[in-house]
Amino acid sequence: MQDLSPRDGQAVFLGVSARLRNRDAEQEAAVLHVAEQASRFVRFYAEYRYITKTTTGGTGYLDDIIGRWDAEYADSLVESVEVMRTVQDHEGTYVYARVHGIPAPPDVPRLEPAPPNKPPRWISSPPVVSGYITAVGISTPSHRIRDSLDRADQDALKEILFKAGTTVRMIEEIRDRDRRGTTHSVVTSQEASATLRNFYVLARYISPDGRYYYSLAVAREE
Repeated sequence: MQDLSPRDGQAVFLGVSARLRNRDAEQEAAVLHVAEQASRFVRFYAEYRYITKTTTGGTGYLDDIIGRWDAEYADSLVESVEVMRTVQDHEGTYVYARVHGIPAPPDVPRLEPAPPNKPPRWISSPPVVSGYITAVGISTPSHRIRDSLDRADQDALKEILFKAGTTVRMIEEIRDRDRRGTTHSVVTSQEASATLRNFYVLARYISPDGRYYYSLAVAREE
């Protein structure tokens, strides 16, 4: 388990870069990944859509999450990234870092270490963080480890969006039936969107067999 809970009143981020020919370039890419997360931590608009269409010919679906943050602000934060630790292996570079000049993170209760060969408790029982929405995301492996982590983060983000306050259109179901002879179609849509502050991944976990990636995240609605 990677515990990313705040240190000394500052948020801690895990930046990841895929393996490149130049290892210094990997470090730079991982630092930029940290800066992007810090930008989302400050302010982040997210929108989720899940649309299915069932016809006599079968079922198709769209599962899409859109996130918008200030990319220029992220670039400006690169110089404020303080790398605390760097790890490199055959898959890429990983940096643990904090970013100076951004708001203070939430007050988070201490996360219990995972028992040997068992998942951490927060997967089934996420901690309560006063004033924040908490969610656990899960994903299966992608070709790159960064993509696997990002997908778990996105899954947690979807849950946060659906838990957010009254300004979010929680679930809207649309059914459109068109019968022409034997033709029959049903369209169902689920949508949620919100502007969030302090979207923050507190911990990550990879199952021992590598089949599942988990993210514990928190955020508050603006």
